[in-house]
Amino acid sequence: MDVIVLADRKGQELLPLTADTSLCSLPIAGKPVLEHTLEALVEAGFKHAHIVLSSHAESIKESFATGERWGIKLTYSTSRGEESPLQVLASLTTKPVAPFLMVRGDVVRNRTVIKNFLELSEHIDAPCVQALCDGENGYIMLCRESNVAEFENLNWVSTQSSQDSATIELSGMVAKLDSLAAFHQASLAAAAGRLSLLLPGMQTAIGLMQGRNSKVFPQNIKQGIAFVGAYCSLDPSVEFIGEVVINDHVIIDRRASLENTVVLPHSYIGELVELRNAIVRGNDFIRVDNGTVLKISDAFLLADLTTTPINKSLGTVYNRILGLILLVFSLPFWILAALFILWERPVKPLIKYPLRGNKISLDDFGLPQRSPFTAFEIQVAAPVLRQLPRLLAVISGDIQLVGALPISLEIASQRTEEWEKFADQAPAGLIGPTQLIIPTDAPEEEKLMSDSFYWANFNIRNDFRYLFMAMQMLFSRKAWFS
Repeated sequence: MDVIVLADRKGQELLPLTADTSLCSLPIAGKPVLEHTLEALVEAGFKHAHIVLSSHAESIKESFATGERWGIKLTYSTSRGEESPLQVLASLTTKPVAPFLMVRGDVVRNRTVIKNFLELSEHIDAPCVQALCDGENGYIMLCRESNVAEFENLNWVSTQSSQDSATIELSGMVAKLDSLAAFHQASLAAAAGRLSLLLPGMQTAIGLMQGRNSKVFPQNIKQGIAFVGAYCSLDPSVEFIGEVVINDHVIIDRRASLENTVVLPHSYIGELVELRNAIVRGNDFIRVDNGTVLKISDAFLLADLTTTPINKSLGTVYNRILGLILLVFSLPFWILAALFILWERPVKPLIKYPLRGNKISLDDFGLPQRSPFTAFEIQVAAPVLRQLPRLLAVISGDIQLVGALPISLEIASQRTEEWEKFADQAPAGLIGPTQLIIPTDAPEEEKLMSDSFYWANFNIRNDFRYLFMAMQMLFSRKAWFS
């Protein structure tokens, strides 16, 4: 029997989730929406399916290829998107031979619904048979005549079944995915088992389903159920409450708390961040209870790992170890700084002032933010000696060894434009292109542009290059004379 899978919805109602992907490619508990439909077709015994696509068709074809992975042969065609089923059938080069099945592949239904529908439809003698699941449109139709025109219930905006078609009542949930809230509820229902699907992974603790190569701990679940996809990394102090879905390639930092939340792939959730009734997609934060959609510019809170190199930077532990090693090797410079103080006799040998660091703390409203640290400076003429105390900030984890120029909280509050906030995504560091190349009395705009360029072109190789440049500058006139 031929089967036509309609997966041509544009998904405008799910923006920003569908900003750069198709609706049928969105993950529901670790698998794309379309994959759940293909698995249901395979379970029903189908060996071939023709999929109708619209937006992002090429990337979908690349992902699903010939269908060999699922044991089904796939062919494809494209439409303008959200066309009526009759228009789709008319545009097909190869027409399906009756009897044939038509299903929507951009909604999610219980895995056994299609199989049960076909078994029951054998006992109904009608040119067209359609499915209802717990009283809702199942978006499934069996056509025994090639000229049947009753396809209205396959139109994704349809809420009622066709009156001229035979109907089979089935039990099982159907998620239409026609809003952000519907996508959120479908993901949680899949993790909790209300939406019966094949989930990728295995149960490693009570209430915890875990994908391959993921670092998850049973103590992460304080109360409820959680699904964690593949290649995820969670700190032991992360807390899950209620129903939580973490899709593939997600990093969650220390003491973050998630409740009834769905996290899409390649997302970073920072230290102390609390999420409730939310969807996270990279640095997009969506509250499904009130419809709020925010783009978070501070990569220390939320970040898109496909564009922000958080997972590529040297870890805090390595930075502290390198800072400690440099502190040991810098002991002669501390002695030299003491001699300079005795020689120059400054009014205040050591001054201190607050700068914004990399650690996260909660503000007065309980919101996470980058916290300040106390920076010390030795009041001597040699620039290299003045900044020696910042090695202590590297060891304490307030700043990294290499990064952007640490700034005051006042300067940080003045950065309101998007291009200005981009530099704030970079970790503050002891050295970097701004510290090494830009004069200390240069305008703030010039320093900001330098930090932005550093972060836009970040890679570990460049960081080691700045370390080597700093070592060379120890023997330059600039390091010893203002």
